[in-house]
Amino acid sequence: MRLISPDSSGSSGSDHPPRPRHHRRRARPTLGSLAGLLLATLAATLLLAGCGGGEDPTKAQLRLVNASVEFPLLDLVVDDERVLRDVAYGQSADYAAVPAGSPDVEITRAGNATALVTPTPTLTRRRHGTLVAYGAANALRAVVLEDEEGDPDRNTARVRVLNAAPDAGALDIYLTAPSESLADVGPLHAAAAVGEPSAFRTIDAQRWRLRVTAAGDADDLRLDIDGVTLDSRQVATLVLTAGSGGVLVQALLLTQQGRIDALTGAQARVRVVAGVTASGSVVANAGGVALLGGSSAPAVGNYQRVPAGATEVRVAVNGADVVVPARELVAGSDQTLLVWGPSAAATVSWLADDNRPSSVSSRALLRLVHGVAGLASPLSMTVNFTPRAENVAAGTASVPTAIDASDKVALAVTTPGLTTPLFSATDQTLRAGHVYTLFMIGAAGAPVGILKEDR
Repeated sequence: MRLISPDSSGSSGSDHPPRPRHHRRRARPTLGSLAGLLLATLAATLLLAGCGGGEDPTKAQLRLVNASVEFPLLDLVVDDERVLRDVAYGQSADYAAVPAGSPDVEITRAGNATALVTPTPTLTRRRHGTLVAYGAANALRAVVLEDEEGDPDRNTARVRVLNAAPDAGALDIYLTAPSESLADVGPLHAAAAVGEPSAFRTIDAQRWRLRVTAAGDADDLRLDIDGVTLDSRQVATLVLTAGSGGVLVQALLLTQQGRIDALTGAQARVRVVAGVTASGSVVANAGGVALLGGSSAPAVGNYQRVPAGATEVRVAVNGADVVVPARELVAGSDQTLLVWGPSAAATVSWLADDNRPSSVSSRALLRLVHGVAGLASPLSMTVNFTPRAENVAAGTASVPTAIDASDKVALAVTTPGLTTPLFSATDQTLRAGHVYTLFMIGAAGAPVGILKEDR
């Protein structure tokens, strides 16, 4: 501001009379000057907004990310106020202004008053955070990520990793060129533990191929997506989420204070069980991937990664094609293709596999599959003489049941009308944290029981 001195010709005690004042007409504002004033005002408003002028400076900013496919919708409750509602898996929720410090935080099912998890974040005013909810329906977890990382240089991006797939275990994460072999590169982050966000890494802003494997095993591929683009100066968190089968994973890419992109894999896992009578030879493939190459029954194949979706599946028994029911293979799922019945008239049944370990670390999971030809009556299973599966219909599986781990397990399978078990075995080993299936296959007169470790 300029300071203007008083007029020296005014009343100053001089003998000279004051000079007459000349009145100057004030200029009217022109359209140009009004437009300039308006632009200046708008610029000042935007500047204030950019400096946080649109946010309450006494509050923290918090958003909720639903990273669990087992919860269709989640709500965020802070100090008994429902601040975010109906947050779906991978959905981008706005930040909510919440009290700074250590407010009472709850995550609930949409519209429900019961807390699924009560995280205890420490929130700072005028700073942003993301609350990631993940895990199984009976064991939801949450972790808070700070969203205040500085921008990287041009043509680079900054990325961190969060393993939010408890059933998958520790994971290695690779970002590579599309055709690059994992044998020739190191992981972006190795042995990512569940629930522990990594430090940020600065990498080139470009199109990458994302691959996730079991920790230390590059051949155990859990996710493969070619075409993950990181923009110049982007700050992002790669969140790995659980697939429905418990082994394969999916991902979310969280841009700091920005959008959320779902990175859905394009693969499922399928295995074939050759359970037909008379040692029939079974050949099967899915989407061009060989599942079983002529194995004689009884046989249980290994899981193979196949294209997800409406994948064409072909099965032949002793060279004759068998009708396969249509099945939409969900990305991240595990499936068993049970080929059973008489070799000359085989039946194919799809079974959805849940290979997530028991929530109790000292227990194993076990289920029963009924694939006995010519036996219309259901099957039941006892474990250590205690009923664990009942009324399992032909071509179906029981719900997995938790069993105390032991190397002295007694198994028996019975059916109504028979006084002796169809199958019995003692001193069977069920290891803690593992998943098993007892397959009952073959002919009714001579059924075969196969205890298979699924995971």
